[in-house]
Amino acid sequence: MTADGRPFTEAAEGTGPAELDYRGPQGWATVVHRARVGRFTLLGADDTDLVRDFEPEQRRTHEPRTWEYRVGLAGPQRLRVETAERWSVSVTPLVQDEPEDGGVFCRRGIGNQTVELAEPDPPGPAILEFTRIENLRPTNLFLRLRTDFGDETFWHVGDNDRARFLFGHDTPAIWSTAGRVEVRHAADCEWRLRVLSLSAARPLDGTTTRGTGAEVLVHTGMTAALALHSLSDAGSDLDVQVHVESRGYKVTLSTKHHRTEEGGILGLGPGPTLLQTEGGGGWELRTTPLDAVRTFDGGFTGTGGKVLRYTGPPVTTRVVTRSWHKWSGMVSVRTLTPELGWQDWVIAKGGLPGRLRGERLDLVPGTLLAVAAPHDGSAWRIRRSGAGLVRRQSR
Repeated sequence: MTADGRPFTEAAEGTGPAELDYRGPQGWATVVHRARVGRFTLLGADDTDLVRDFEPEQRRTHEPRTWEYRVGLAGPQRLRVETAERWSVSVTPLVQDEPEDGGVFCRRGIGNQTVELAEPDPPGPAILEFTRIENLRPTNLFLRLRTDFGDETFWHVGDNDRARFLFGHDTPAIWSTAGRVEVRHAADCEWRLRVLSLSAARPLDGTTTRGTGAEVLVHTGMTAALALHSLSDAGSDLDVQVHVESRGYKVTLSTKHHRTEEGGILGLGPGPTLLQTEGGGGWELRTTPLDAVRTFDGGFTGTGGKVLRYTGPPVTTRVVTRSWHKWSGMVSVRTLTPELGWQDWVIAKGGLPGRLRGERLDLVPGTLLAVAAPHDGSAWRIRRSGAGLVRRQSR
């Protein structure tokens, strides 16, 4: 800041252009402009437009009129009035909240800021909650997490009033889960960040659960198949995702335009299954008991993700993709024994080798299959390659 800025902490007033050195805390500024023509420009930090109002000269009146504006100030900064007649600025500071509802950290703010997060005590997985308190203009807001180890994670909030994200759940225990969260695209937005314990996660109850945007859910019930359904209409470019994590098992389902993607499994234990939804649109999670999933006893051809149970005799099969694209055309199949123990995991790449040869997979009666489909939307096939089970040779 230059030395000629007029310092103030609560209020200032003047006529015409001026340089102001705001030294108070973050808060909402009420700006009043009294003039015969509505031309007013107020710039903030980094010359960002806080107010820019332009009324044509022919609308000038004989008697002064009054315009009032409300702008957010993220703390001390240089303010510059460039175009104005008589004006005044008064600032109401934000009141900070105390942690509540099992929270371990709470911070309120306005606009773009970087917040140092406290490490959960005891260290471990937690929930980072963003809440939009007041927003004066639409914004495609997002958060960016930076850790001391150089990692970056982007979390999309969009125009949702609240978003929750799993925080520190996939970080090795020897690493700190503390970090810096950057709040971006948040001009004139008042918000609150909280770190909550996992006990605040939304329970995944019943067979259908609906929501919008980013949410953290927990499943503690019986083992079930999971399907994700998008609630956005055709023509929207919004997609939704759900990330599932349970006992070392991780899978991501993604879909859009009122379509459904299956392929996740919940309740594999011994602890709860954590779910993280993402995206800008509405979503619906559907669960199906494993004894009600679709069965097959020979070959099977499908599109999209699936959870299937094989009921035929022991057999060797081939997993084949119908895609010509090597990477986006991959199909992944993970199998569990009838006792829900992990068995095989095969990935068949796309392209000519994947279409002609595929990958070998042994099946026995009761085998459960979780299929992750090609990202390019291509079909896939489980094809019998022999009448009986052929044991693999050890390598």
